Amino acid sequence: MIYLLFLLSGLSGLIYQVIWVREFGNVFGNTIHSASLVVAVFMLGLGAGSYLVGSWADRRYAAEPDSLIRAYGYVELVIALMGLVVAASLPHLGTLSALVSSYSREPSGWYALSTASYFARGAAAVVLLTPITMLMGGTLTLLVRHLVRHDLEVGGWRIALLYAVNTAGAALGCALTDFVLVPAYGLFGTQMFAVAFNVVAGVGALVLANHSGVRLKADRRARSATPRPNARRARAASADVRRAGAVQRTRQEETLAPDTTRWIDAEGGRAVIFTSIALALTGVAAMGMEILWFRHFTILLGGFRAVFSLLLTVILVGIGIGSLAGGAACRRTGMPAVWFIVAQASFVVSTLLGFAIADVRAIDEAVNRLGGSELQPAARMAGAWAEFWFNATPMLTEVAVPALLMGFSFPLANAVIQRTERLVGRRAGMLYLANTAGALVGSLVAGFVLLPMLGLQLSATILMTVALLAVVPLYLATRAPNPESRVPSPEARVATKALGASLVVGVGALALWAQLPSDHVITRALGTPKGETVLTISDGLTEVIAVTEMPGQGLTLSTNGHPMSSTKPLAQRYMRALAHVPLLSMRDPRTVLVIGFGVGNTTQAATLHPSVQRVDLADLSRGILDHADYFKDGNQGVLGSPRLSVHINDGRQHLLMQPEGAYDLITLEPPPIAYAGVSALYSREFYELARSRLTAGGYVSQWLPAYQVPIETALAMVRAFVDVFPQSVLLSGAESDLILLGTSGPRIEIDPEQVSAALAKAPAVQADLSRISLGRIHEIVGSFVGSAQTLADATRAVEPVTDDRPVQEYGVRSLLTVSRVVPGAVVDLGRIAEWCPRCFSGGAPVPAVQGLDTYLALLGLAYGGSPTAVAEARQHAEREGRVVAGSNYLGMIVPESAAMHNVLGVASATDGRLDDAIAEFSIALTLDPESAQTHWHLGAAFASQNRREEALGHLQRSVQLNPGNGSAQHDLGVILAFAGRWDEAANHLERSLELDPSSDDARRNLAAVREQQARRSANRFARP
Repeated sequence: MIYLLFLLSGLSGLIYQVIWVREFGNVFGNTIHSASLVVAVFMLGLGAGSYLVGSWADRRYAAEPDSLIRAYGYVELVIALMGLVVAASLPHLGTLSALVSSYSREPSGWYALSTASYFARGAAAVVLLTPITMLMGGTLTLLVRHLVRHDLEVGGWRIALLYAVNTAGAALGCALTDFVLVPAYGLFGTQMFAVAFNVVAGVGALVLANHSGVRLKADRRARSATPRPNARRARAASADVRRAGAVQRTRQEETLAPDTTRWIDAEGGRAVIFTSIALALTGVAAMGMEILWFRHFTILLGGFRAVFSLLLTVILVGIGIGSLAGGAACRRTGMPAVWFIVAQASFVVSTLLGFAIADVRAIDEAVNRLGGSELQPAARMAGAWAEFWFNATPMLTEVAVPALLMGFSFPLANAVIQRTERLVGRRAGMLYLANTAGALVGSLVAGFVLLPMLGLQLSATILMTVALLAVVPLYLATRAPNPESRVPSPEARVATKALGASLVVGVGALALWAQLPSDHVITRALGTPKGETVLTISDGLTEVIAVTEMPGQGLTLSTNGHPMSSTKPLAQRYMRALAHVPLLSMRDPRTVLVIGFGVGNTTQAATLHPSVQRVDLADLSRGILDHADYFKDGNQGVLGSPRLSVHINDGRQHLLMQPEGAYDLITLEPPPIAYAGVSALYSREFYELARSRLTAGGYVSQWLPAYQVPIETALAMVRAFVDVFPQSVLLSGAESDLILLGTSGPRIEIDPEQVSAALAKAPAVQADLSRISLGRIHEIVGSFVGSAQTLADATRAVEPVTDDRPVQEYGVRSLLTVSRVVPGAVVDLGRIAEWCPRCFSGGAPVPAVQGLDTYLALLGLAYGGSPTAVAEARQHAEREGRVVAGSNYLGMIVPESAAMHNVLGVASATDGRLDDAIAEFSIALTLDPESAQTHWHLGAAFASQNRREEALGHLQRSVQLNPGNGSAQHDLGVILAFAGRWDEAANHLERSLELDPSSDDARRNLAAVREQQARRSANRFARP
């Protein structure tokens, strides 16, 4: 029962930790500093609590041995109460964070959070989390003290089992949190599950304690009913029994370890010190490697929540199994230090081997094998289990064995030093404190020093050297010579051999590792982009940054192995449209906030508008900003603009620090929307914050790559936006990269005359728009996809994305889960007049937007085409170094198809360019020779040029393929009439009139043909 209760304790603890890291990311900004702060407080609280409570438990055990389980129950109940308080407090810390934060200007001119801001945030986290985490750490040493009691020989095994059970609960909590609980119940609801688990554990412990108390009282009553000698004689007899027991235990100890018992009693403190040092070193190496593994798998599999959760689950399961294995080995051999030394050397070898063999090409092959191709979602092809296995396979290969060996450390360390009954709790607490302190150092050093300065490969070298050094203090802890004979103990003699072998194996592994090329790990993780030249790769504080070039197309910025921004034409189109379209829709905009720099497209576009006086940029990555010069041909060195203020901060946190009404435009293009932490920039709460920082009539524009998530998730994101910005519109940025545009004003409209006037005053904006195929008014207006009413109707039955329910982080579990399509419910091009009412007169486009109808027809083809057709068109465009036919008109990918050329042909014919129209229709016919529509259009174009024989053949074929086309029937009838084939002409015109009784042309032409038939009949009968 105790082990079951402690499993629930571990389960709740990991739920708290996972949720707190997320929640503090929303409150303090989704940065590595925020995550490290929470982890640091968590680890220090656990370590300090384990030591302090362990010391108290020793004293309590000496006075009242059976009271510790009751104390454990009360602690669990207090943790539940504190968990409830923390859960209720976290959503309200944003205001506090803004109040205690401020910027300081650096010599570069950039603004960064002041040191005092970090201290104030840290103080808030310490005050809120330290009490509960200390109690969490104390639960371990309470139960260790309760279970070990005086039976020190099996104490190591019991501690191993207890640690394994707690770790198993932690692994279960980690998996349940991100795979079940948060998607179903939200962040607050998930914390309530953790509170409930604490309550169950606490009540269960109290029931167990009461049951034990009742049994003890019964035993006392039974003893009191038995005739006893007088009290003095009884006390003397009891003392004799205790002395006899002590003598017996002493004889047993001398029999078991004659060379070490007296030394341990005299020098046990030295063993504790050496073992604690060893455990601290293993903590540094283990937690540092966890940081490296997280970075590595972010590159290999993507920064998805499921990747992080599954990796942590794999690590925890490995630690749990390793704990049991270490305890079993110690129980069988009685040599814990030897096993610990061997485990550390094996950890070094297996970790380096896993890093060395990891290769992104295996991931790419799995994508193609499970998904068929990147165009076919694996969720449809293989299901959730295939995705789970897709993520788990490389993790198990690289992490499973090292994680299992990590589990050996704490149980074996306890077995090394637990030799004194009265100090069991304190020593267990000391070891746990040493381990957690090491883990804290490993986390901070790996994230803030090693990765930014040395990269993955050298960081692994340093950490594995530290791991190997841990065998030295372990060996010293076994040095237990008999003061009289100076002969080492049996374990010490074996430990000497184990130390030598481990050093040889470990140093050999490190030597072989050092022979690898310096970029071996990062190159295999990133892969070699096909056809692209790598210009630079660097490890930053928060990501691995790479800049690549595709000859003739542009540069791409990738972070952690995945493209984030680019200077390619299509990328520039939507990134620059994020600023240009809303700024042209406003009168005299002055202040702009850009969240996320990328390669500088949006930021530079905003500075081109002459009325804009200040552009604030918020980006949490210095590394990305440091690479801006690679893209200076596109961003024109915008970071040096006097109108630009750079803020190194999370975008949401920056907004919290600004006053209301600070900006006319807030525009943002975050990382991929399914990545962990990005949901904070797509939630309803974020949009409410953004709206409060807008001026009256201000705009928010946001990148919406709906193809990156399942359709229902994309709709939930749109719902969050329209809930806050009911006056909104959905625009086409480029291909499936959409733009959500919302305003705080009473209506969202674009006025072609206002846009034309604004462009006339801003030649630089006009030139920039022309370069990305948005230079004409009808191209700007024609980017329309869906109106405010369309978006509201499409999302009415969908729950919005909120801070508590970040659903987009759970709809995508790996690189396999991609939608590749835009939700059809948000596309309704026919409602464009709701956004641009002045663009139409009498239902037709006004002269200012001439060609808009054709533009929208092509746009409809782009969003109505199959994902395969669109992707094939994109691949063709990339191969050719340009966009395919039709996208010069659209500035986006339109699938090469007969339908596209038909639209272009009709537009040419409408403009009177019949030769161009015939050319387009001819191309359409080569793409689809059996297209009834193309035969009809081509026949009509030939007829307009009086090429009646050619027209006749195509019109006849059109009618054969589609007899229900009344217009084709009519045109064929007219051509036959010109040929004097009156009877055939009359048949087709009659059919045309049947299909379209309202056609005046068909009725008039049929009357003329019948008149000719009557004349011909009269002439025939008039002949002699």
